[in-house]
Amino acid sequence: MMKIQVPRRWYLAIVGLADWREKAKNIPFQEYQELKEIIDSFLSKIYKSFRKRGAMVGSLFWSQENLAPLFSLEATRENEKFLKENRIIFQNVTEKIIGSLTNEERQSYLGKSLEEVKPEGKILILDCSLPSNAPYYPTADQLMKIFSEAFNSEFLTIKRSEHDLDGRKNWLSALDSILNRELIREVGPVKKLREVKEIEGKRLYDKKSPGDFERISRVLSEAVPFRPSLFEIEQPKASYDDREALGHIVIQYLATKGDLPIKLRWRSVTHQRLGRKIEELMWISSENIDWKELDKLHVYSKEIVYDKVEKVIADVGGINVDALWSDSDFSNNIFFLSKFAFSEDVMKQLHKFTINPREQLAEHIGPRTTAMYELWQKAGLNFNILIFEVKGLDPDEDRKLIEWIKDLKNKQSPGPNYSANKEVIKERHFRPF
Repeated sequence: MMKIQVPRRWYLAIVGLADWREKAKNIPFQEYQELKEIIDSFLSKIYKSFRKRGAMVGSLFWSQENLAPLFSLEATRENEKFLKENRIIFQNVTEKIIGSLTNEERQSYLGKSLEEVKPEGKILILDCSLPSNAPYYPTADQLMKIFSEAFNSEFLTIKRSEHDLDGRKNWLSALDSILNRELIREVGPVKKLREVKEIEGKRLYDKKSPGDFERISRVLSEAVPFRPSLFEIEQPKASYDDREALGHIVIQYLATKGDLPIKLRWRSVTHQRLGRKIEELMWISSENIDWKELDKLHVYSKEIVYDKVEKVIADVGGINVDALWSDSDFSNNIFFLSKFAFSEDVMKQLHKFTINPREQLAEHIGPRTTAMYELWQKAGLNFNILIFEVKGLDPDEDRKLIEWIKDLKNKQSPGPNYSANKEVIKERHFRPF
């Protein structure tokens, strides 16, 4: 049977702009608005180019609509070249944006304003590998489940977005990410997604040909989600890079029956959409689940994760990765653990956390464990952890990673902390993520 072979190596890129708005405080409001539109357009085009390369939105594991400037790509030569080209672009952002203007715009206040604020590019490119050969790392079976859940999360988000009437014209934007990956094979929903892409490519379904909208919905309704058996994990290969890993990235999440919706409940606007609410109500009704009890289980799960994951990692110096680009804590479940802080004991604790949920519930809840564990099983919940060994793409990126971590520990925000106009990015290129 044809399978999707998941590579051991991935690239992870944090890419965007430093916040330039303080330097623009003396620019008249209308000129500022036009300048912001130019800069936002530049940034959204960059993000679109990542999607065209098949990048997975890095925030997928904690919020499908968190506009985090984090992308993961397959470690191919073409993607390496693409990332290095973007590194050059972000080292010369002001010149690149000015170069995109017309001669008239360059001579106007737009060109002068750009020279005044000088937007600063921020990019960090990491070489990540799925570790193996230790009992405390995720097994091949666990990894297949993780990637199945991640791919399903993309696929199901596309399906759910058909109910998002305001954003319908952009609801299929994630097709490019899924279909433009070298690892994709014609299994699971892929064949149906290609059929949808062919219909969508005509660009008629939104206004001129309402029948195409029904055709797309019908095709998507026929698509079957991924399952772990459709994935195969690449066998470990000998490394010829003499640079050691600088640390580990640890991503913890809570999944439900092959999807990743439960963890989004508290922080994603996905749950504000009518179609998403209806889906949840139908699911709870069909499974005969008491939603109040499920809410209690959500709260217990968050408390368990804090005790067994967040606190354990923080106690050995781990940091939240999204703190690199935001003062706000969006995720609280993706961490960077420096090499000097890494210990087998910590990884063993994290591994134990994922394999016996009943033990975690019993320790935390006490007398009501049996009822809650039955609900846990009925809802199809499971904790999971994805671990990457991390180093820079090259020695320059190694140094940058070390500098960013030092800055962060000194209470500075080293990464791309300008998020642009969220609605612009969401409407143009990021929806439905």
